[in-house]
Amino acid sequence: MSWVMSRPAGTCLLCFCVAAAAAAPAVALADFHIYSYDPKSAASRALTQTGLSFQFEQRLFGGTRIERIMQTGDRGSADLKPTSDKDLGPGGLKAALGPERPVGALYQISSDEDGQAFVGAVCPGAEKAWLLIGAMRRFDDLTVQAVGKDAGARAARHCVTMQFSFKSDWRLPERPPPRVRFPVRARP
Repeated sequence: MSWVMSRPAGTCLLCFCVAAAAAAPAVALADFHIYSYDPKSAASRALTQTGLSFQFEQRLFGGTRIERIMQTGDRGSADLKPTSDKDLGPGGLKAALGPERPVGALYQISSDEDGQAFVGAVCPGAEKAWLLIGAMRRFDDLTVQAVGKDAGARAARHCVTMQFSFKSDWRLPERPPPRVRFPVRARP
């Protein structure tokens, strides 16, 4: 028994393969940026006197993936990992934020390096913390909400809402080296 493909199915398969091959280099063509923000609200000034910077990948066909958060003008930084609100426990973001409608992408703060200190700063008493980061657009203000989960808690709680104003945009080389620490200081 031989398998024969109809002409329309073959055409569809060929189109799919060409589209997949064209999309594969899109990852390599992504731009890497850092957007820096100044604190705008009292909460953001209290937590980040010098502001925050976000290292992210802007993909060719749209979409942004934030990889790292850094304290602007200081050495503190933490890796971020995209996550689902199911990781927050029963009710997810809706339970943590109450009637406030969640807007943005959810990232878990890594506990490596300075990450655990950042968790403690944005959400005192929490064992884990997540950031709901609004849309990052050049020249636009940014809202970041911190949500944390205490040890032994079933569900996450809202910790703080921070407002930032856009400060600057840095474009990075094709692929930034892992574990970039900012700011880069010249050696004497």
